[in-house]
Amino acid sequence: MLRTTMGRNRQLLVPTLRGVAKGLRERRDEFRHHVVRDAWTIAKRFAADGVVNIEKRELPIVMDATVDGYLDDHQRMLIAALAKGLSYETFFEIGTNRGRTTWTVVRNCPSMQAYTLDVPLEKPSDAVALTMGSDDHAFFRPGEQTGEAFHGTEEAARITQLWGDSATFDFSPYAGRIDLVYIDGAHTYEYVRSDTARALEMLTSRGMIVWDDYGSNPGVYQVVNELAPTLDRPVHHVFGTRMAFYSRADVVVRKPFDDHASLPTV
Repeated sequence: MLRTTMGRNRQLLVPTLRGVAKGLRERRDEFRHHVVRDAWTIAKRFAADGVVNIEKRELPIVMDATVDGYLDDHQRMLIAALAKGLSYETFFEIGTNRGRTTWTVVRNCPSMQAYTLDVPLEKPSDAVALTMGSDDHAFFRPGEQTGEAFHGTEEAARITQLWGDSATFDFSPYAGRIDLVYIDGAHTYEYVRSDTARALEMLTSRGMIVWDDYGSNPGVYQVVNELAPTLDRPVHHVFGTRMAFYSRADVVVRKPFDDHASLPTV
């Protein structure tokens, strides 16, 4: 079987290289976005000594989970499956945007109380306490669009929309009370470091922090890599996602590498 697969791959080598050359000539922006960027992201993840790369099969509580959620981003469904499997009851999201992640987590956890924080509509995107990147400014939304995914839903009764700059917001009422903190606000080093410090203060004794855009965003990558060696438990990155997480609950069971393990079973 292995020999047959290798032989077929050799047969594909020349036409694949020919296609790559054509793509570089005719679809350069797409190639840079989908190939070069992804290759660089993967290389950075392997270069991070303090962060452990794992596969989804090494998270037993999610392997047979069923969750409701938006198809546009399977990562939020994985986060919801972790929250459901751990019977979490409190969730805090930094960076509401359209609210799809908060809604998905609450939808799948019947006893979940969620809090989601975003910059208020009347605050201009350049009037924030710390440095923001140009990409972050693009995600500022009108107030009526912020959290639109849960507006008018039955889950909205268990979701509290909070407004403020995460660098100056008073997180003290949530200290030691939050099971799951999702950091997806501004992605600069300064903001991610500040948000992470607040997340650690909010976390319960069995809680979890999830960082979005690990690997793909330099600010998130730098903060997580600097922080990981200082924590009492490992930070993990899940292959096939943008997420890295720190968990005070035992959720990871390491398994030997298996190049067929990710194939679907019937």
